[in-house]
Amino acid sequence: MLLNGSPSAGKSTLATAVQAMAQRPIFHRSLDHFLAGYPLQWRQDDSSLFGKVMTGYVHSLAALVRAGCDVVAEAVITPDRVPLYRDALREIPVLLVGVRCGLEIAKAREAERTDRTQLELDVPWFETVHGVPYDAEVDTTNDPPVEPLAAQLLDLFEDPPERRAFTRLLAGA
Repeated sequence: MLLNGSPSAGKSTLATAVQAMAQRPIFHRSLDHFLAGYPLQWRQDDSSLFGKVMTGYVHSLAALVRAGCDVVAEAVITPDRVPLYRDALREIPVLLVGVRCGLEIAKAREAERTDRTQLELDVPWFETVHGVPYDAEVDTTNDPPVEPLAAQLLDLFEDPPERRAFTRLLAGA
């Protein structure tokens, strides 16, 4: 399951809640987890590093699923990243979930973060991250209780749609 949305939309909170509520092991990772493998100095100084880590991250998700793991992962699928996700996850049964929140809420959450250098969230980028089809969408704007949202996602895990949104993404829709 890929939770796709802007930074600070609530993807990590949802993924952690899905793990906590699941009756089986579900692996959770985000690109932030992978980037944290490098000291901040290298993340700021080496612009090519992000692309390398991003590619490794997405391909590692596919490897985990092929190994038999259930995975809930975070994604920020901007238009330029769609080919990476298509190529890496082509043979994987992916569930795509849109995680949305209002721009001002995302900016406020981003300003409060201490786990990375804050990002500048601009409106065009904020909207284009949702240019892919979804199997389900959730909105975290008003900080709703996370448990019902996580339960909704677990239900999707247990009873996925017959035709998945990722199949449409592979077809170019």
